[in-house]
Amino acid sequence: MTPSVTGPTFLVIGAARCGTTYLTRMLDSHPEIAVCEPKEPHFLAFAGEKVAFAGPGDAETINRFAITDEAAWRQLFRPVEGVRELGDGSVSTLYYHDAAVANIQRYCPDVKMIVMLRDPTERAFSAFQYWTGRGFEHETFSRGLDLEAERIAAGYHHIWHYTRMGFYSEQLRPFLETFGPDRILILGYEDFMADKEAGLARCSEFLGLSPFPATDHELRVNAGGMARNRLMTQTLRWIRRVPPLRWLIRTVVPWRLREKVRSTSVQQMEMSAEERVRLDTLFADERVAVAELLGDGAPSWARR
Repeated sequence: MTPSVTGPTFLVIGAARCGTTYLTRMLDSHPEIAVCEPKEPHFLAFAGEKVAFAGPGDAETINRFAITDEAAWRQLFRPVEGVRELGDGSVSTLYYHDAAVANIQRYCPDVKMIVMLRDPTERAFSAFQYWTGRGFEHETFSRGLDLEAERIAAGYHHIWHYTRMGFYSEQLRPFLETFGPDRILILGYEDFMADKEAGLARCSEFLGLSPFPATDHELRVNAGGMARNRLMTQTLRWIRRVPPLRWLIRTVVPWRLREKVRSTSVQQMEMSAEERVRLDTLFADERVAVAELLGDGAPSWARR
């Protein structure tokens, strides 16, 4: 890589709660790949804008940490000796596709893109668990689904869009039409997790790199669920509100240890049968749409 490169060469564009944090951590383990820190600067979704979402927790999360200045964003991608590929893992890129497609064309027109798609029913519940575990969601899952349209209208950020984020076909289509399928690698979350080595092999081939080194793939990242310890949850929220402390912990504490602490602080929740039927019914046509859009490259959940 030449010193003149000041931007990403590939993007993990989404979708949220589809294993993208796990994927970017695994990508970052390759000696020729470096993923930016923070993993999600959100620049390509919100370039030049004022990010001012209005939901609980939005002020201390996305509003605080989104990078909307071009120079600040490019500083995240300084060349590193031996590194050939620099990645941006902002999942907002896929969801805010209208702005993102235009911004990619403007700021990094030659990038490749990787998309991880999860069964939309499971994705919705994962988002609910994640926000519950962070202490921001206080309703039941069913009630959260009932409130979704109202919350979107009130300006809550995309993590609250439990069902709307699962309509992947309308989000993907502009990227495929603009950049072409050869520049976009589609991964199914369930397929990837069932055979991580094969999934990573597809990534290295797509990026034109040597195979991934053997590594420990058994790690939960960005775990969501009911808080086991309210004090622990409050402490983690406080840390996120103090940028210097957040930076210090990210610098000193290995990410595997951070994720282990986070995952043990929550317990998994269960979706009810009624909630599952409700979402499976809602997404029935979307599964067909994804299968038709992606053909043989569609995730297994879209072809069942």
